[in-house]
Amino acid sequence: MTRTAPPLAPRLARGDFVRAPLLANARPDGYKEWYHFLVHQAGWRLLVNLSLTAGADGRLIPRVIVLAEDQRWDGVLQRFDPAELDVSPDLGALVIGRNRMTVGAGGYHLVVDLPDRDIHGELWLAPTDPRYVQITNQPAGSGRMNWLFVPRLSATGRFRIGGREHRLDAAAAYHDHNWGRFRWGDDFGWEWGSVLCGGPDRPCSLVFMRMTDRSRLRTLSQALYVCRPDAPPLLFRDAELRVRGSGLLGGEPDCTLPPPMRLLLGGGAADVPASLEVTARRRGDSVTAVVQPGSFARVAYPSEVDLDRAAVLCEAAGPATVRGVLAGEEIGGDGDGVFEMCHG
Repeated sequence: MTRTAPPLAPRLARGDFVRAPLLANARPDGYKEWYHFLVHQAGWRLLVNLSLTAGADGRLIPRVIVLAEDQRWDGVLQRFDPAELDVSPDLGALVIGRNRMTVGAGGYHLVVDLPDRDIHGELWLAPTDPRYVQITNQPAGSGRMNWLFVPRLSATGRFRIGGREHRLDAAAAYHDHNWGRFRWGDDFGWEWGSVLCGGPDRPCSLVFMRMTDRSRLRTLSQALYVCRPDAPPLLFRDAELRVRGSGLLGGEPDCTLPPPMRLLLGGGAADVPASLEVTARRRGDSVTAVVQPGSFARVAYPSEVDLDRAAVLCEAAGPATVRGVLAGEEIGGDGDGVFEMCHG
C-alpha cells in the first residue's frame, strides 16, 4: 500500500529529528525521549509511543507502547534489547525491532509490528498545517524536558489490534515529541490534554499542559494552545486559565502496563476526574473545553528516586465539547479528547 502526502514546509523534518544520538551520548544519565501519536476514529482511539531511556550502563533502552480504546482500553508495553535500536544517519528515522517511525517533509510514516501480540499497523500521518509548537527547558523536578507538538494531522492506513482490523482514511490525529533529562518519581507531575473538534471546513485543535509538584498540590506553570489552520497558535498562560476536575471516574483501570505493575499499584481507581474542564480568558477572548472520559488505562514506571514508589501515567479519553470566541469569531464544536495525568 502506497500513500503520498502533500508537501509541507521542510522545517518540520528539520525540527522533529531524533535527539538521542546527539544528547544522550554526551551525558546519558537520566536521558529520556519519546515520539507519541494519537489517532481518533469514530468509536475507536489509538495511542502509539516509541521511547528511549538511558540505562545504568549508558545504553539506550527502547520501548514500544500501544494502547487502543474500543469501549475498553487494551494494549502492550514491550521492551527491546538495545541492539534492536537504530537511528538513521539523518536522524529522521527511529527503528525499534520491526517498528519504525520516519519523519519527512510530508509528515510521518509509522510502522508497528508486534507479532507476539498480533499487533500490526502502517500509518501515514500528514500535518494539516506545517507549523508546530516547541517548548524548551521545561522544569521536571530537578531535571528538564523539551516538548514539540503538531496539533493536528490526517492519518491514513491500517491497524490491527485486539483481533480487529481498522482502516483509516483521513482520521484526525495528534503528535508530540519529548526529550530531556529527568527521573521518574522526582518532585514533579503533569496534566496534559489534546482536543480535536470542528469539521473539515473549520477544524480546531486545543492542547493543554500543566506542570505541578509530585503531589499535584502546587501548579508551577500551565498553558492552553488554540490552533486553527488559518491563524497562528494562540497561547493562554498561567493566571488566564482555570482548570477544574469534577467527580471521579470510578472503577478500576481497563489495563495496567506493564501488567506486573498492577500487583504493586493495586486495582483501585486512580484520581481520574469524571469530567475535566479547562477555561481560558483574556480581554475579549474566551475558550472552554470539557472532556468526559468513559474509561482509563495506566502506564507505570518504577521510581528512579525511591524504591517504594512508582510514577503512574493515567490515559483517559472521551467526547469533548469546545466553545469560545476569539477576535469576535465563534469557534469550537463537538469532538474528541484525550488527557493524561502523571503523578508519582
